[in-house]
Amino acid sequence: MAASRTVLRRSAAAAPRPRPRAGRLAVQGLVALGLTVLAVAIRDPRYLLTRSYWLDEGWVVDSVRAPLHQLELLTSSTPVGWTLLLRLVPPVGGPERHRLLPLAFAALTALAAWRLGAMLGRGSGRWAWLYGLACGIAGAASVAVLDHTWLKQYTAEAFVAVALALLLARVELAWSWPTLAAYAAAGAAGFLVSNTAPLVSAAGLGGLWLVTLAARRWSRLPALAATTVVLGLADLVVYQALANNGGNPALRGYWRLRYLSLDDGLGSAAQLVGRRLAAELGSLGWGPWWLALALIGVGLVALWRAGLPALALAVPAVGAELVVLGFAGAYPFLERRTAIFYAALLTVTAAAGLATLARLGLEHRATAPLAVAGLVVAGVLLVPGWARAGRGDIPGEDVKAQVADVLARSRPGDPVLVTFAATFSFAWYWPDRPTFVPATVPTAVGFMPTFPGRPELVLVHQPRSARAMVEGLDRALRLGRGRALVVTGSPDELRALRRRAEGVRFVARPGRATVAVASGGLPSHRSSQRR
Repeated sequence: MAASRTVLRRSAAAAPRPRPRAGRLAVQGLVALGLTVLAVAIRDPRYLLTRSYWLDEGWVVDSVRAPLHQLELLTSSTPVGWTLLLRLVPPVGGPERHRLLPLAFAALTALAAWRLGAMLGRGSGRWAWLYGLACGIAGAASVAVLDHTWLKQYTAEAFVAVALALLLARVELAWSWPTLAAYAAAGAAGFLVSNTAPLVSAAGLGGLWLVTLAARRWSRLPALAATTVVLGLADLVVYQALANNGGNPALRGYWRLRYLSLDDGLGSAAQLVGRRLAAELGSLGWGPWWLALALIGVGLVALWRAGLPALALAVPAVGAELVVLGFAGAYPFLERRTAIFYAALLTVTAAAGLATLARLGLEHRATAPLAVAGLVVAGVLLVPGWARAGRGDIPGEDVKAQVADVLARSRPGDPVLVTFAATFSFAWYWPDRPTFVPATVPTAVGFMPTFPGRPELVLVHQPRSARAMVEGLDRALRLGRGRALVVTGSPDELRALRRRAEGVRFVARPGRATVAVASGGLPSHRSSQRR
């Protein structure tokens, strides 16, 4: 008996003491802070918060200057929840302060990936921190989620995808009505800020159905069926009421080349799917496509072995959904911007695969040095690419500087021509509040900005039309007796004006509005008649 008590005392002494709750919370707080700082800093916030909005961002931020009752008109290509959240950005800082919203979602993506990784690593005991840190860093800084940190919903889509994966993992590890309700609520709420939320939530539910039926857990079917019906109805209501305005003919025409087709035969279509998938895998920032695919495969195995088979099934199921929608002409297949949400899922899965390989090496004394060396090499190879991706340029000309130049050197009544690619950003930077009316020509959005009572502001509302620009310039030059200021967005627009406007001299300087001067006074009508 005494010997057994001695053994028990030694066992108790040898057992690791649980870390105090306050200490755990402090460590978790520091990790969360570090990941947030990394997610924001790598995106160069000083650049993001000062660089002029470009065309697509302009028609998003214009909604802030519109009355609330025009919300449906101004959210035709943007989730309504994103449009509403823009109004909550505090009026502190410069006019580009609304990019704080995508930065916030970028940080949330990192935190969700961290918690998902930690949950995945619970079964590995002391290595849970490795999974959490690997997934968190990948969610914060990898190329996949760095791409296009613009004033668009892309970072929100990445966050919703990773957050739904996290909640799905909670359902699998702790099946209950509350966890299922949280998953359904997140799926429905996520649809308000992410057009791709239903794809992820449906794939997750599909995984749960397959796992439940395969395991013959019949008692779970009522709760799962109720969750499926409620989430399906909620998504249908959101789509019909708020999210079905974006599929207009102009957008479908724009994405036409990114859809899939069987016109050239099944073999050609399969090759196209393979090429785009390889390109997507190669763009994730994990090296060549085959290495990224291998890491994703290891990550999926790790998910399955950690008791998350539904999540392991959901990740490839989302890819299958994208293939089906691509052939249906309903969603661009693996286009960089519209696939950021899926890239985020694949990135976190690959990070889990890398953590698994590192854990297997670190668990054994003989292979531990090799595992450490492998992690160092991976960091040397991956981190520079991730840092370069964080400095991604925002497209478009500097409309903000051109507007400032016009305000500085023009007199009241001087005519200003604003080309189509600059109109939406111009409506944001110009001091007078615009009026937004339904678009009169097919464009990606259903509205256009106007300035009633300001005839000297000539805005071109027809995209990619040299004739419309020349006609607008003709009108502006007549108002200005042969002289007008021109604010352009895309450089192509100014080049088109130079080619098509006869008898007009253009003086362009970087960062300033272009001065258009008609030779010999008023312009002739010939320039506006040419096609």
